[in-house]
Amino acid sequence: MSDLMEVLYEYTQSHRVAGFVDSPTYREIERIEEKNLAALKGHLSGEGLAALERYQDTCLERQNLDLEAMFQAALSLARELLV
Repeated sequence: MSDLMEVLYEYTQSHRVAGFVDSPTYREIERIEEKNLAALKGHLSGEGLAALERYQDTCLERQNLDLEAMFQAALSLARELLV
């Protein structure tokens, strides 16, 4: 991403995203996710927990890349619409 795109992305993450994920559906899914993760962790050994943490770290990296890609796609579309 260019410097300008990074600034816009960081601003969007800091100031705009929260308004779009603050819904009862989002909070319910988040609650279910936390409940399922706690149940899974309760059944894992030390080695399994370490593998799960590595998996979660990798998922978070991929999720961040997905978010950046969606932002870039939306910005690209916005530019096209303004031309």
